[in-house]
Amino acid sequence: MPLTMLPLGRSAVINVCRAKESTRKFLEGLGMVPGALITVISENGGNLIVNVKDSRLALSKGIAQQLLVQM
Repeated sequence: MPLTMLPLGRSAVINVCRAKESTRKFLEGLGMVPGALITVISENGGNLIVNVKDSRLALSKGIAQQLLVQM
């Protein structure tokens, strides 16, 4: 399921990123790789604040929809 569907406070494992290659490489540099645990901290208008590898990151709704996760 897309990351945007993950409820607040819930954690999931990243399965795949469907973004274009340059965006995918950028996200991988931030620790968003397949197998990484990601938690949604807050949501505002579809944009998300997430916790991944002990870092908090802001993601736009468009990017968050391209990250597929599994609970």
